[in-house]
Amino acid sequence: MKFAIFDLDHTLLPVDSGDSWSRWLVRAAGLNVEKMDAQIQAYADAYHRGDFDVDAFMDFQMELLAQCRRRDLEVWRDAFVEHKIRPYVPKAAIDLVEDRRRAGFEPVLASGTHQFVTRAIAPLFGIQHVVGALPEENESGEFTGRVVGAHSYQEGKRILVEAYLREQLDEQQKGVMVLEAYSDSINDVPLLHYASQHGRAFAVNPDPQLRQEALRQGWKIMEIFKKVKAQDV
Repeated sequence: MKFAIFDLDHTLLPVDSGDSWSRWLVRAAGLNVEKMDAQIQAYADAYHRGDFDVDAFMDFQMELLAQCRRRDLEVWRDAFVEHKIRPYVPKAAIDLVEDRRRAGFEPVLASGTHQFVTRAIAPLFGIQHVVGALPEENESGEFTGRVVGAHSYQEGKRILVEAYLREQLDEQQKGVMVLEAYSDSINDVPLLHYASQHGRAFAVNPDPQLRQEALRQGWKIMEIFKKVKAQDV
């Protein structure tokens, strides 16, 4: 089987969906904008340096969900996707996904942004399969403030992708796998190394650290759009 694993933010999408969603949610829920925006920015800065506290960040993200009712969150999320994501979806990214599909690869979206958001974004690229952190729900379908299983950053993303692929191979009873992975971030080096062992890794719109790593590893570098800062969305 052949799989093409795509990161989302700054790989297929020129904006940061997790950052933008957090800012959108803070405003929709009437939370303390100044305080929360400062926290969001601090996490974003640490992420881009490659040294952020993943567990603390996931606790922050999950707690944002847990403070709100599910039905409100769904309304806010749908509005967020319509107004802050759909207008920024580049044709070049849609074409890239479709090109890999025509080549026989099954596209998979693997994002650091949790699945409550990314499952609403994936269809914009024609992607059905999503890998990422899964917010825990209680019996009533409300969010608990915890994550089910692993987070989807750095080594955590590789772990989730590898588990997903094992499950797919078992279901299809096929043991041969060809893999491609596409990302912009130094944080996805574990995933890109894993992909290179089973196929190819691509640095798409890479940050400076990933560009250097891609040159060392011989990974192909692609530039498909200009990035947009979250504050400008």
